[in-house]
Amino acid sequence: MEMLFCYCCRVHHPKDQMRLYATGRGLRWRCRRSIVAAGLSRGERDAFGRQQTDRNRNAARLSAEFGQQQRRLRPLEA
Repeated sequence: MEMLFCYCCRVHHPKDQMRLYATGRGLRWRCRRSIVAAGLSRGERDAFGRQQTDRNRNAARLSAEFGQQQRRLRPLEA
């Protein structure tokens, strides 16, 4: 399955969930979820942003933990 990077939520999504979106810098891929969220009320948009921030922080934490684990498991080089 082809995955594309969403510039809005900074996550890879399956291509069928993505749409090309015109920005000031040209066309970029954006997920349908973020496009729908942009049309909501200000409070709902803010809630979506906080939720996405929490997801990104959790993903970064898990990635950092995985990297630390890999470094501990890597044999010492001579």
